[in-house]
Amino acid sequence: MSETHGYGDGLTLQINLAAVDGPYAKHIVPALAKSHRAAARDIIVTVDCCKPQKTKLTDPAVRCREPEFTEQVEELRVLAESLKGQGLVDRVLCLRADDQWLKTVTRKYSGAWLPETHDYGGRPITGYWAGIEAAHTRYVIHYDGDMFLHQEPGFDWAVHAIPFLEKQDRAVSASPRLTPPYASRIPFGDGASAHEGVPMAPVEGGWKQHFFSTRVFLMDRRKLETYLPLGRGRVLLEQMAVKTLRRGFPRSAEKMYWTTVNAAGGYRLILSTERAWVLHPNWKPPAYPGLVPAILECVADNRVPEAQLGKTELQFEAWQAFAGR
Repeated sequence: MSETHGYGDGLTLQINLAAVDGPYAKHIVPALAKSHRAAARDIIVTVDCCKPQKTKLTDPAVRCREPEFTEQVEELRVLAESLKGQGLVDRVLCLRADDQWLKTVTRKYSGAWLPETHDYGGRPITGYWAGIEAAHTRYVIHYDGDMFLHQEPGFDWAVHAIPFLEKQDRAVSASPRLTPPYASRIPFGDGASAHEGVPMAPVEGGWKQHFFSTRVFLMDRRKLETYLPLGRGRVLLEQMAVKTLRRGFPRSAEKMYWTTVNAAGGYRLILSTERAWVLHPNWKPPAYPGLVPAILECVADNRVPEAQLGKTELQFEAWQAFAGR
């Protein structure tokens, strides 16, 4: 099987970086790399040098103003190369819109009709596909470059997840808990979070959910490739409709992934083990980068403010009071 698909068993860790990640990447990337260094055969950092296409919501001339944009992605490349020199990272992959390899990857994953590198809001599409395709292993751990991870020493949530993915034919990917464990502290009962808008059902190892987030996942590439390209069927019809109407084209990588795989019966496994969990900072005010080291320290120690329990998005003001003192 590995010869047929060009990859073998094992784990690759892949972390996406974009220009906006510059203020905190020097803290987040090493923390994530150290968390999986023992288990990952290969660690890849992708630096997205592609500018989004112009849409009603996104003007690259404003969002990626020069020379600042080029300077920011170059700083990220230098950071990634420095981590490579320290042995924390094995490969640095810079994504450029004129790269023929990236165009081939985009066609494989998105389909022939969706060559765009970003969605209508300027969020990456090709960055996700390239990170998966660049791996030489069947299993790929992915993080966006702003994710916080708690993981007990000596434990790796991805290693823990693989046997469950192998047993559950329709489980295409897995994620750790989406919030700090909270069931014993707030009256919501146990679940991936206290505010899930998409139904979940218990399965061995955790819960199955038909929504696929791209923030963090362990991907079984062997299964994913049976669903490619993701931009087909209902998703492609929707994309063409919104393109014609000039309303939100193209849709996100997350939407393509979710709709296509879900329609064919695939799902994401959210692990129930309390030994690992993640947080995502949806709001990043000017004071945020300076608070990142303190948050990382608290997350590593499994210490969180009460207001964070059950919530997937980082509660910035609560963390300011909790970790900023």
